[in-house]
Amino acid sequence: MTTFKNILERLENLHPKKIDLSLLRLRKLLLKLGNPHLDLPPVIHIAGTNGKGSVTSFLRSIFESSGYSVNVYTSPHLIKFNERIRIKSKLISNRLLGELLQECEIVNSGESITFFEITTAAAFLAFSREKSDILIIETGLGGRFDATNVIRKPILSVLTPISIDHTNLLGNSLSKIAIEKLGIIKRNSNAVISQQNRHIRKLIRDYTKKKNVKIYEEGFEWKIIEKDYEKKHFLLSFKKKKIYFPFPNLYGDHQIENAAVAASSALAQKAFVISEQSISNGIKKTIWPARMQNLEGGKLSQYIGNNFDIWLDGGHNLHACEAMLRVLNKWKGEKIYLILGMIEGKDPINFISKLSSSVSSVTILPIKDHLHINLQQIKNILINKPNFNLKLSSSGNIHDALLKIKKGSLGGKILICGSLYLAGEILKADGYNVN
Repeated sequence: MTTFKNILERLENLHPKKIDLSLLRLRKLLLKLGNPHLDLPPVIHIAGTNGKGSVTSFLRSIFESSGYSVNVYTSPHLIKFNERIRIKSKLISNRLLGELLQECEIVNSGESITFFEITTAAAFLAFSREKSDILIIETGLGGRFDATNVIRKPILSVLTPISIDHTNLLGNSLSKIAIEKLGIIKRNSNAVISQQNRHIRKLIRDYTKKKNVKIYEEGFEWKIIEKDYEKKHFLLSFKKKKIYFPFPNLYGDHQIENAAVAASSALAQKAFVISEQSISNGIKKTIWPARMQNLEGGKLSQYIGNNFDIWLDGGHNLHACEAMLRVLNKWKGEKIYLILGMIEGKDPINFISKLSSSVSSVTILPIKDHLHINLQQIKNILINKPNFNLKLSSSGNIHDALLKIKKGSLGGKILICGSLYLAGEILKADGYNVN
């Protein structure tokens, strides 16, 4: 019997693994499918380098708290593909997913198309047939040529912080990457802009002015003016109105900033009535795994014992690394052990270097079914850095890595990071259930 997993395996082989950014293949398939991307509920479209998944999750929770039905498209998934497509907030069923994928496969007739493009087509079919009040879409990467960017004008575009990432696809400078991300913002539309590099701010203003876009920019139309760590709330100024919102349950200052982006987005859009109380409730209820997530009580914590505190984060670039560093600075006085897995094309040296003064050791892990960076590759680069004294080792799997740390220490904090693909493996090993 053919299952949706069999279909996903076949679809992965339709096109070389190398990503080839283009909208032509997808538009051709969507035309054959009846252009489902033109028959969608109101859309909020989110792009950026860091935080876009968290902002998506905050917004989903805010709209749910307001009583609206919400469809969501995100990527990548952590444990199972169904996580990418939510129908009225629930993960898409295996049955419906299988039917949609099979339909797309048949209509595509074996023509070259990327895995992300054809699965995005399946998502658009789902969203056009199982309609919700609001659809929240997160880009895969980039923006201008991202498969999600075939949609018509959204009610709101959101840009989270832009930093260096995917340079092989988006360009080798912050400006080039920003131009790609800006591609989701349509002419005569509205956009929320989060905290950005000063040079990028100017580029965004110039771009949006030419496109006649009304922007709600962090530091101008909105900003956090106070964080109260005792009362656990932040004060948001939005168009001169001051509103208190609670700290999210997601850990770290960067998640307070992501919550502020989502709150500002909810206030900026005009298509739905969203109360301040609904925003507060939504922020408090938001759950988003592998974003500075404490794995307390899971199988891995039981495996290593009570003297160790395991944390998991999917961050893999320097901007994410800086957010982690702010957390590590709060853990001063404790032994901190880094377990790192990165796919090829990332920058492990600068990532490790930024964290090196805060951690006692680094253990490199492989990432199943992905080309990953190994210990020898890192050592080959570090030969030219004679002052780098951090203890480096590798393990074949997470259990061996934890056991190695346990044998050499009486306790401390363990941070596992470097890839969302690795994070998915860790959550699976921990017995985490995504729903």
